[in-house]
Amino acid sequence: MEITLLYASLLSILAIFLAYKTGTTRLKTNTLLGDGDSSEMLQSTRAFGNLIEYAPLAIIMLGLLEIQDIALWILHLLGSTFFLCRILHAYGMAISRESTPYRLVGAVGTWGIILSMAVVGIYLSLPL
Repeated sequence: MEITLLYASLLSILAIFLAYKTGTTRLKTNTLLGDGDSSEMLQSTRAFGNLIEYAPLAIIMLGLLEIQDIALWILHLLGSTFFLCRILHAYGMAISRESTPYRLVGAVGTWGIILSMAVVGIYLSLPL
């Protein structure tokens, strides 16, 4: 499970970075709870929250696929692409309240990677 550990670790570092950014934004905007009607606070909390919503599912799926002895290059492709998509999404959230190409690619890429892992998982679980 070394590959899953690698990407879980990278995603954990990203989560800590986004949590720190949220904390510093709270201090900057003097918002201790919620978003305080601050678009900057809302962007920061949603960038963190969105990662936390999707990362556990992706890590679980990656780990289950790793147990099934999927080729290492495929696991790395899935893990690194998911990680890159999460960085793109967070960056897109940070630079604008509006939709950005980074945010769009990050979101759609996240869905595509999780869907790909789910389809492969279903295929591998079928009694053939």
